[in-house]
Amino acid sequence: MKHKILRPIIACCGIFLLSIPAFSQVQLVRQVVASSGGTNNINGVMYEYTIGEIAIVTFASGSRIVSQGFHQPEVLPKPPLATNIASNFVAFPNPAKSTLKIQLDLASPATVTAMMMNSAGQVVFQDVRDYGAGKITLPIEVEKFASGIYNLIVKVNGYVFTDKIVVQ
Repeated sequence: MKHKILRPIIACCGIFLLSIPAFSQVQLVRQVVASSGGTNNINGVMYEYTIGEIAIVTFASGSRIVSQGFHQPEVLPKPPLATNIASNFVAFPNPAKSTLKIQLDLASPATVTAMMMNSAGQVVFQDVRDYGAGKITLPIEVEKFASGIYNLIVKVNGYVFTDKIVVQ
């Protein structure tokens, strides 16, 4: 007799517990204890920073300073735009002997930065130009470069294209 009454009571309790919403997400309040800090907007990117912590121990040894804690900004960066300002990036000929050509299509006017770095990470070529919308071709004279493998980096208003170029 006890089991016949106990089962419906347990079933009702189980259904009741399953119908209660669960709040398992905890929302943390971001907080930093610091003596100074600020916010800057540089080229559309917001940077938040703090300088020193008044309630945290800081260790210094020579030119190195180690401090506890971290800064977690309140404002999240804006997501990238859905449309890419540049497309159809190609660098040719590869391998190159005298002139390397970079071609790409710009959806709107943009500032294009082209850089070539050698295997030691040194910038051996850099060019910054403003272009209108449409297909552009940027020539790079590589005949004076030493033979080897170079990294080509092309930046178009925040978008970055890279390629490895062999110079003969």
